[in-house]
Amino acid sequence: MSTAAPPATLTDHAVCMAAGLRDGLRTAQYYVRDMSQADAGHPTVLSRLVGRLARLADSLLSTTADLSIRLLLPKWRNLPSPFAPRMVDEVTRAIRENQLAMTSLFTAYFFRSSRHILERCAAPPFLVLEHRVDAARRALAAANVQSADEMTALAHILMALADARAIARIGPAKPGFAHLNSTDPNLSVMATACLALLLAEEGKPIETLDEDEFFAISAALLAPRLPAMERAVKARDIAALAKELAAVRDLY
Repeated sequence: MSTAAPPATLTDHAVCMAAGLRDGLRTAQYYVRDMSQADAGHPTVLSRLVGRLARLADSLLSTTADLSIRLLLPKWRNLPSPFAPRMVDEVTRAIRENQLAMTSLFTAYFFRSSRHILERCAAPPFLVLEHRVDAARRALAAANVQSADEMTALAHILMALADARAIARIGPAKPGFAHLNSTDPNLSVMATACLALLLAEEGKPIETLDEDEFFAISAALLAPRLPAMERAVKARDIAALAKELAAVRDLY
């Protein structure tokens, strides 16, 4: 009897390995960027040397990444915002049609949106791990969550993403986004990404708002609900988490 793994399993392993490799490079660059600030404040001879070497290494890593993108996937830089109407509509449809086992769109959306949110709302450097987002996708696909209520399905997704803890490091929150400092960013950032999906499902993507307005409004609406969301995640209470998501959507 053959013991070969089914194609879907082999694909999952390949995707996970590729994401892990990219995350290794991202982690290295995160610590390089952290060390590049060693000569801030009251520098010494050693801190100046560390800072200059780290900035040089960061520049080389960034240049290498840009060159590889231009050679292997030149259109990557032209991808739309993860909150663009087309993107959120596609992800919403994939979730609604239970395509989590067959597409990497889920991972691409939540990874890119997490980075996008942190770029707007927190000071660098920060570290988001792609393979942990993909682990949430695989866990959801294996669980095969069936729900006639889309809000409940999205609550399952937010729970899985919060559990995966893809946001490994985060800088101080920028003005207006203090909730990132007072709660788990894995919940608050992923809740913001989920809110974009909720609005897209209702035909209200960012066609009437620019991204700065969207983030500002999302922060104001999510901040008071985050403590209840955290309690729901800790209690594994999907119904309570879905209720909080519905409350934020109704206020938008």
